[in-house]
Amino acid sequence: MKVKAFILAAGLGTRLRPLTEEIPKPLVPLLGSPIIEYVLKNLSQINPAAIGINLHHRPEKILAWAKSCAYKEKFFFSLEEQILGTGGGIKKAEPFLRDSFFVVYNGDIFAEIDLREVLKFHLEKGALATLVVKPNPFANKIFVDEEGKFLGVDPLYVPERCCKKTGFTGIAVYSPEFLNFLPEGPSTVLEGWVEALKKGYPIYTYELKGAWFDIGTPASYLKTLIYLLKTQGENLYVCPEVATDGVEFQGYVSVEIASQLEKGTFLENVAVISPGGIVSGRFKDGILGKDFFIQVPREQFLPHSEEGCLIGYGGSDRKFYRINGLVKMKVERLNEDFFRTVEYQKFFEERGIKIPNILQVSQEKGEVFFEDLGDLSLYNWLKGKKNLTLIKEMYQKVVDEVVKLHIIPVDHAVINKFRKFDYEHFRWETHYFKEKFLDSFLKISDEEILKQEFEQLARISDSFPKNLIHRDLQCQNIMIKNGTPYLIDYQGARIGPPGYDIASLLWDPYYQLEKHLREELLGYYIEKRKKLDPYFEQQPFLDSLIYLRIQRHLQALGAYANLSLFKGKKYFLKFIPQALIYLREEVKELGWSGLEKMVDEIYKKVMVEPVGLEPTTS
Repeated sequence: MKVKAFILAAGLGTRLRPLTEEIPKPLVPLLGSPIIEYVLKNLSQINPAAIGINLHHRPEKILAWAKSCAYKEKFFFSLEEQILGTGGGIKKAEPFLRDSFFVVYNGDIFAEIDLREVLKFHLEKGALATLVVKPNPFANKIFVDEEGKFLGVDPLYVPERCCKKTGFTGIAVYSPEFLNFLPEGPSTVLEGWVEALKKGYPIYTYELKGAWFDIGTPASYLKTLIYLLKTQGENLYVCPEVATDGVEFQGYVSVEIASQLEKGTFLENVAVISPGGIVSGRFKDGILGKDFFIQVPREQFLPHSEEGCLIGYGGSDRKFYRINGLVKMKVERLNEDFFRTVEYQKFFEERGIKIPNILQVSQEKGEVFFEDLGDLSLYNWLKGKKNLTLIKEMYQKVVDEVVKLHIIPVDHAVINKFRKFDYEHFRWETHYFKEKFLDSFLKISDEEILKQEFEQLARISDSFPKNLIHRDLQCQNIMIKNGTPYLIDYQGARIGPPGYDIASLLWDPYYQLEKHLREELLGYYIEKRKKLDPYFEQQPFLDSLIYLRIQRHLQALGAYANLSLFKGKKYFLKFIPQALIYLREEVKELGWSGLEKMVDEIYKKVMVEPVGLEPTTS
């Protein structure tokens, strides 16, 4: 069926000034992409035959953007010398819209919607118009009955009876006859709805269940930005061309456009939209442009509860909140990890390992209060354009802490306090991979030979010398404060082969180190370890790496599948491709036929025939 789309993009963006004085609202960026590209992504669901866009404010900017857009061959532009309003803009484009059903979509909204379902609903109802609605306490102006039929709009046409009031989202499907109810010249689309209703034409509403944001104010822009960051498991986006050396971030931050961030700059809950500008100083809670800062009260855009402000997107079931200058860890039920967090912190602190201080513990409430190290994990610190020398120096500082951990004598006190990372646990990891990644995520069954190779992998991994290890040493579990790394999420520490930590750190799916830098850091660890530990055996350590790297990446893939499928954290899917690239390289080097065959099959299914993996936003 032929269908067209029409994007309303002519508005002045008055409420977003001064941001919109130079940038038309549909081109305001969200995580590196203009709002209008999110609109086009949704419109692509119905494969429109053509896409109309009305223009008025800064039309040259939208025309320039359109030249490089993937949909440029489908565009039709309707230039308005004066703003005609939502109704007048559609009426002016009547020659373009008259021959088909059409979807009208405001160019300044973000919505999670399946337009195919809306179009299907529209056709099944035989409606003249289908208005996509969502309850909105600040804009409930649409009157509807029990069946969702449109009865009127406040204050233009108030019916004698109605079931409820709801809000219009700025998305609607129209049959071409609707154009007959719009007058020439300036008007609102509301007038067309009312005129059609008075003539007895059926207008229905379709309730949107997904997220929706009207990006018309600074607060709503920041709300949208935070929502997008959260759905992707991030709290920081940095344009890849932006150097971030010496810059501190806290809260939710997005550096949208290439800018020069001066050393010493501090950004907290800020969107930077400053093309080519120099950013220097401390900025909190707002939108930073080239020569302006729009301050926004935090309570208008940042969710907050009695527990505090929720932070962190890791795989743990524990929740972390920022409250009164501290970070609170909260668990619903006391478990071993709660007690290990407290017990291990004291143990590691006494041995000089940099970890966050614990300031208060409440077993009754399941709460532990830590010093606030900020939001700059190593994962976030690495974003943007980084100097390789600085990356090397930071990783060397991390390795220094890891070596401190690895050289702790494994005496009776350590043996009694920490669990072993032995054959049973290695075998648990590979079973976890099979159950969560192969069986549940990919629907692939392993063969008996694979079970034999998993058992062999566990036996060999267990055979290497052991010391105290972190066990989950990836870049999201390393915080950076004042240029110093701190280890967090240490409650899983075990007595195991040190190569597992090094595999986790240097072959981390969250961040791909350059090969030569990885080799240098591996050498740095060995030299540092040999210098401080006379019992360190270099060759067994090097021999262990290929097995422990495979073991680690199997575990990681199992974790990503489990978190996305069963914990609702779908943003972990974006790390699967890099973990799989590492694993494929490793099993080919090892040369075990069962593993190699399995990984080739997985690689084809994931990398050649993608299974719904999310794109990264780093």
